[in-house]
Amino acid sequence: MAELMNKTAAAEHSNKNFQNVSFRNQDLSNRNFSGSDLRGADFSGSNLSGADFTNVTTGITPANKAIIFVTALVISLLSGYVAMLAGRTIQFMLKSDDPQLGLAGMITLVLYVIFMAYALFRGGGAAVRNLILPTCLVALVIGLVAYFTGAGTGMGMAYLILCNILLMVMFIVGTIASTLGGSLSNILFLIVAVSGAVFGRTLGGDLGPVIMAVASFLMSRRALSGAKGFSVLRRISSNVTRNFGTSFRKSNLAGANFSNSKLHNADFSRAELPSVNWGNSKRVNCNVSSES
Repeated sequence: MAELMNKTAAAEHSNKNFQNVSFRNQDLSNRNFSGSDLRGADFSGSNLSGADFTNVTTGITPANKAIIFVTALVISLLSGYVAMLAGRTIQFMLKSDDPQLGLAGMITLVLYVIFMAYALFRGGGAAVRNLILPTCLVALVIGLVAYFTGAGTGMGMAYLILCNILLMVMFIVGTIASTLGGSLSNILFLIVAVSGAVFGRTLGGDLGPVIMAVASFLMSRRALSGAKGFSVLRRISSNVTRNFGTSFRKSNLAGANFSNSKLHNADFSRAELPSVNWGNSKRVNCNVSSES
């Protein structure tokens, strides 16, 4: 009789829609969840040893994904506008009759190229700490000295600082949009480039949005691939998974079977994972770490 009841209980969990259902701190050992939709489900702290998760789907629910996409879309539009502002600011500096502004424009343009290359290979945080912030500090000192001594207006250095700030905003906003958008990031970055070009055409036009969109796209890809120097972006991705995806945090998954499953945005942080069968499963943006 007990065996029959266990089989009945197991059958009740297979091929079901468990979106946003909470199974926190329950004994679900040897249960059969095969074929079920577990997007947004919470198994934190549960005993799932020997459980069958074959062919399940995890991740963010369609409703939450829509909210995140709209948020990322707004961020992408902002990114395009910021890119246009940065490009127009450099154009203004290069075309200025003031030689100091022109020099500042050239320095900013060179700095942009160095920053993007450095950020791609060493990480955005390192580029900001080692290039952008020191340059802004030096420019601020030079500008203040020029203004108070009468050697110049300080506008060249002011525009240099403005461009650097806009550049940092563009990369931060663009890469966050990519992390939030997940598989929709291609669409989002196309919007960055197109919207920035539209804004730019209205006010003069330039290639800044396209260049920055491509650079941000490449940076986000390196961040999510586990490259060094992108810990901030990875933490953002991890938090999105933790708050909106399927949670297995601190659960016991010893001997569980996830073969042939689509594991998107699943959080396995601090879970017990000995002898787990991952055969032919696809894991995308999943947290598998010992961090709390």
